[in-house]
Amino acid sequence: MRNKRLIIILTVIGLLAVLTTTAYATSSRHPAAPTLVGTWNVTVKVEGVPETFETMHTYFADGNFVEATNIPTMQTSASHGVWIGSGNTYLLTFGAFIFDEQNRYIEKQIVRCSIRMDGADHLTAHAEIDTIDAAGKLNFPV
Repeated sequence: MRNKRLIIILTVIGLLAVLTTTAYATSSRHPAAPTLVGTWNVTVKVEGVPETFETMHTYFADGNFVEATNIPTMQTSASHGVWIGSGNTYLLTFGAFIFDEQNRYIEKQIVRCSIRMDGADHLTAHAEIDTIDAAGKLNFPV
């Protein structure tokens, strides 16, 4: 009786190990086609401005988005937004709060981007920025 119970327990443990390994291998495989989902280090070049700056974009599989940036001339909150698309074409909209040197709220920026994936590890985006000042006045796209 004791041997039978031991064999059943070992069989169950063996099956759990196989199922866990299979589930991990299935969920961790790389997709066949490039995908926007993940975290990207992005270098931003603003038209007419010689300096670039860096941002870190995270695209979640459920369509949510967050960004952190190192713009040296501006204090910003983390950016939050949403994205849609498939294949190599995507649309992204996100917003952030902007503060002055004394950490007072100045404006909110809303960014609208069209994104094209040029490969598994490279993308190109074009953006327009709307600003809404502290009084709620919308300024036209930058």
